[in-house]
Formats: sequence, C-alpha cells, structure tokens
Amino acid sequence: MVELADDRFNIPDKIDMLLGAEIFFELLRPEKFKIKNSDLILQNTVFGYVVSGNVDSLNETKVHCGLVRDEDLNKTLQKFWEVENVEIEQTKNNEANLCEEHFMKMHSRNIEGRYVVKMPLKCDPNCSGSSRGIAPKLLNALWIRLERDPQYLKLYREFMQEYIQLGHMREVTVENDNPKMNYFLPHHGVYRPEKSTTKVRVVFNTSSPTDNGLSLNDILLNGGVIQDNLYAQMIRFRTF
Repeated sequence: MVELADDRFNIPDKIDMLLGAEIFFELLRPEKFKIKNSDLILQNTVFGYVVSGNVDSLNETKVHCGLVRDEDLNKTLQKFWEVENVEIEQTKNNEANLCEEHFMKMHSRNIEGRYVVKMPLKCDPNCSGSSRGIAPKLLNALWIRLERDPQYLKLYREFMQEYIQLGHMREVTVENDNPKMNYFLPHHGVYRPEKSTTKVRVVFNTSSPTDNGLSLNDILLNGGVIQDNLYAQMIRFRTF
C-alpha cells in the first residue's frame, strides 16, 4: 500500500507551503516507480509519495451561445442621454420676464445686419439724477494720468478717434447739452505697455453714481443670472 503525501492531489486547492530549492532534494527518498498504462510517476518523500506527470485530458463538451441585436445607434444614444441627463429647471424672476418682453418689442436689425435693442430701463431716465457734476472731475483725473505718459496719451487719442469714426460717440455741443436728459458716462484706461497687441483697454464706468446716488447700472434691468449655480454645475460634471 502506498501512502500519499496528499490524497487529494487531484483536487485544486490553496497552497499550504512553498519550499526552497536548497532543501528540495533533502526531502526526496530513493523509491520511485511509474504507474502502469499512464504517465504518472510516484516519488517517495519524507512526507509520503507525491504524484507528478501528465494526466489524460477529459472529454468535455463546450457549448457557446451568441446573441446579436441590430439596434439603431442614434436611438440607443438618445436613450442613454435621457437616462444620464439631470433635469434642472431654470426659474425666471420678474426682471428676466421684463427683459424678455422688452427684447421682443424693441429689437430691430440695422443696415449692417446687426441686431439692435434699446437699453431696458427700470424707470424713466430722469430718475437717475444728473451725472454732469462728477463727470468733469473724473475727466480731469484722467487727463492728469494721460499727461504723465505721452505714449499712453497717444494710444488713448487713437481710441477716441476710432470711436468717433465708428459712430459710437460724438462731440457734445451746448445745444444738445441737457444734463437732465443725458447720462455722462465716465471712462478710464487700463494701460499695459508690455502687451504686444492691445496696450490700452478703455473701461466705461456705468457704476458711477449721480447726484442722487443712482448709477446707470442701478436703473437697468439685468435679467438675472443666466449661469447655473454651483450645485447644478457640480451635478452636471458628475454625469460625464
């Protein structure tokens, strides 16, 4: 009778121990014989006989099944986006509705093909007060900065001349100088001489207050914020 080191050698199982090559041959014993009509060899060790060699392959029947469905890719992709899409309803405030109504009534198209719309005001323009008092003070402060740098002054004059040629502004005369009907829009330049393209960028200050504390921005409808809030942006980001 042969005593096997592992009587369950033919059943896959976890490895109990790894033996190094330096002690492998110390475990072997002289007895070794081959099983008749097979390629298996029994080798005696200090633990008992171990089995090694080739095992005849078992005849197993394998069944393969394939499924093919022909679907419209566009419909499948549309369903995917419908499932993944997060519906966020945009709510309009009262100012947004007023801005939309104002645009539908007042917009037009000029001879150049551009769409033009009047500024949406909350109230009569006279309610903003007079801006004539603060405008000269801001202009004088601007002139002081321009006179310090001839190149800055040259670029600013070129900007003013360009606006006149484009029809964006015109000279105010005594006849049309009515402080109650006009808003004097202050402006200043952002001068960056190190820039290779636009060295002067002129900024129009529509937040400059008038004599009653209101500015042009205060009497304009802003239509609300059109960007999504932070929560909506984070939810949309996580869907991709």
